[in-house]
Amino acid sequence: MDDTAIIVTAYCGGTVENEQRKMTKSLCKALYEKGHFVILASHSTIDLETQQYCHMFVYDSNNDFHVDGVPQSNRSHSVAELTSIHNALKLLPKRFKYVLKVCFDNSPKIDYADIIEKCKQTGKRCVTGRWVPMEITLGLNLMFFEPEFFQETLSLKELYRYDMVPNIEHAWFDSVVEKGLLDQVHREVYDLPPYFFGHNIQQYSHDGGQWVREYPYD
Repeated sequence: MDDTAIIVTAYCGGTVENEQRKMTKSLCKALYEKGHFVILASHSTIDLETQQYCHMFVYDSNNDFHVDGVPQSNRSHSVAELTSIHNALKLLPKRFKYVLKVCFDNSPKIDYADIIEKCKQTGKRCVTGRWVPMEITLGLNLMFFEPEFFQETLSLKELYRYDMVPNIEHAWFDSVVEKGLLDQVHREVYDLPPYFFGHNIQQYSHDGGQWVREYPYD
């Protein structure tokens, strides 16, 4: 794991803010205590206790769903999350060859070290997932990648594609295909057996953080 950092993206706000903050702290604590290098990137302020479970923390108060007016249509929180990922990559120490990106509402009980090793074994520059039945997508929920690959294929300059497709996962897929790099990507399925290398990638916050499922972890 010495060559892989984990980026956790988070936004805690609205009527379920307390639950989201609990999820963020639980995940960061679990990753930190397992020896992972954790970078937390958020568009909301994060309490000091949670920050203690991170090696780096980047806060951006701009939670806009557009970057310089792009996309022109009113899209979802995925644009704001994408800016958080790039904010974290700017901080990423050069010694890290790979990144595993996870969401604050992913389960803290998943064996992320196992996922990292299995991703490396594919020999691909990017390993990601998709939600069934979304076939022509590359998922941003949980993904493993070489930073250079992500910056080449889903920089903020690629957001113009979002006006032509249903969601940002389609936009990333189109970018990778257009650049002739799809053979450098391995895809798993997030939510159906055999899951993501055997790990069910559940989420506990839904509809852009408007509601949460029962969260069974401290």
